[in-house]
Amino acid sequence: MTAVAGPHQRSELEQAVHAAVEQRQRFSAWPAVLRQAYHDEQEDGARQELRHQQAIGLGVTLLSSGLDWVAIPHMASQGLVLRLALIVPFALMVIVLAPRMKLWHLKLATTYTLVAFAGLVMFLASHGDPATATRYTMATSFLLGMGVLLLPYRDFELAMFAGLFTAVTIIAGLWPNPIPSFLIIEHIVLTALVAGGTLVIALRTGELRRRAFLFGLRDSFAQAELEQNVRILRELSESDVLTGLPNRRAFRSTFDSRFMHDRRGPDEAVTVMMIDLDHFKSFNDRHGHQAGDRALRAVGLCLEECFSGSRGAIARFGGEEFIAAFTSTSIHEAERTGEQVRAAIGALQVTVRHNASVPLSASIGIASTGPGAVVDLGELTARADRALYRAKREGRNRVVVSERIELRVDRLAS
Repeated sequence: MTAVAGPHQRSELEQAVHAAVEQRQRFSAWPAVLRQAYHDEQEDGARQELRHQQAIGLGVTLLSSGLDWVAIPHMASQGLVLRLALIVPFALMVIVLAPRMKLWHLKLATTYTLVAFAGLVMFLASHGDPATATRYTMATSFLLGMGVLLLPYRDFELAMFAGLFTAVTIIAGLWPNPIPSFLIIEHIVLTALVAGGTLVIALRTGELRRRAFLFGLRDSFAQAELEQNVRILRELSESDVLTGLPNRRAFRSTFDSRFMHDRRGPDEAVTVMMIDLDHFKSFNDRHGHQAGDRALRAVGLCLEECFSGSRGAIARFGGEEFIAAFTSTSIHEAERTGEQVRAAIGALQVTVRHNASVPLSASIGIASTGPGAVVDLGELTARADRALYRAKREGRNRVVVSERIELRVDRLAS
């Protein structure tokens, strides 16, 4: 029996999304399942972003050695060696191994390369004249700002990065070769301003990014719910609510797709079978409509079993009447199928009042095309209906073949 999908059930994550949207929750108030979903969604992007940033940082690290030859030539060689020893290996490791590294390892390596580079710049600045030192220290502040704005870190990770970066640059400016005190003060003030300003911007941007994730997730859930509702409506419009079988509209569509345009074998004909329960009005009057509904459901299941192993199509035609279509190679084969269906329905026992069981019977009319003939469902249905009417007139509980009563000798001969 065709199962119609039930009403949409919201998952824990979906409930969390709707609650966060309706209550305008900040990220810190999101349920754990929603925060985890956000972090999982960000992880792949963060991995790629860190790898990309390391590649850019490696290029900047090597190219900046050229500035040393211009600004502080006496320290250029030492600066290059320190870059190659302290920074380049870690940057290469991240670029090569990023797909296999844990995300927090990537973040740790990226933090190290940036902080080490800034500390090295401050160390080199301490060996230059005041103008050179000023430019170098300002460069570290600029690097800090770029890092805070661009690194795909969580909020507390950005704050820790900014604090570590500031501390290392100050230490490198004071030891082992101190920078003039006024430059250190200037560096501290500028770094504090840059760190504070960019952190505010980064935190605001992160909040907006999380809100966008939240609304995007809500929209995806809404789209999925809409699609499910559309499927439910389609199933309801194409199925019989009582039996779960396709209705006449769905049967027509199935018939067209399977028998009108399908390539049948040269010896295959299309057969339509009309099935009508005998004395069903009397059954309802005697045993009640609930028993009648049970009878119709039982017949629907019976027909599904009868045609489950074939390429047939079945439907509830209306009231106590059903329709089936299948391929057959001869009128005798189609008739045997009809007798099997009649016997299967006759074997059913329907429970009525006081737990009594009542048997059913059905009259069946069959009509077929010739092998390879043009198929017309309306014409086949009309002929099968006339055969069904003959079965009723002749005493019910029998199978009548249209070809026999209409003397279609070409079909009988096969």
